[in-house]
Amino acid sequence: MVEGSDKIDNLMEQISNKKPELVEFRFDKISDLSILDTIAQAKKEFKTIATDKAKRDTTSRKKFLQTAAELGFNFVDLDVDDPHSSEFIPTLRGSKTQLIISYHDLSGTPDQNILSEVLNREKSCGGNVYKIVTTAKYPRDNLTVLSFVENNAATARLVSFAMGPLGIPSRVLSPLFGAEFTFASLGEQSRTAEGQLTIDNLRNVWKILGVQ
Repeated sequence: MVEGSDKIDNLMEQISNKKPELVEFRFDKISDLSILDTIAQAKKEFKTIATDKAKRDTTSRKKFLQTAAELGFNFVDLDVDDPHSSEFIPTLRGSKTQLIISYHDLSGTPDQNILSEVLNREKSCGGNVYKIVTTAKYPRDNLTVLSFVENNAATARLVSFAMGPLGIPSRVLSPLFGAEFTFASLGEQSRTAEGQLTIDNLRNVWKILGVQ
């Protein structure tokens, strides 16, 4: 989570030291657009996602997303349930930035039929990557999500896992089932969701599994 330009240089150094392939920058608490330029201009060897879940007015959100695209962020995240997404997509699609159409279910993990309906709704938006995140209430929810990824990864660039402590297996294993990527935090204090492992912990688990 990016909270201010005064700390951005230190943050970028910490990120670079971890050598990630892709980094999501959450701008929920940011109103100064200049921080987007600071990140865009920084020397880095990873791709970037601009994500904004703040409750902004439509004009401000559109300006924010357009600025991120113009500055060369590799991905911009749009919520499929945002009623104004359809206004932003044509403009963003004209840039080199790819669109992640995202959906979050905070109440649980629906069955695969419902997940497929969500995916179809996301596809109708015309994005590049489709993110579907649920919440694990039971251990078996991991199997639901992983099976969904395996069944759909061949026809869609899909990111899907379950949040919460019970959803950790799906976070770890979803790339092995065909997901484009998964999420981990920079450190213990920078988690943005329950069940999110640090990047070091995730890599250690993958090493144990023989995939890193």
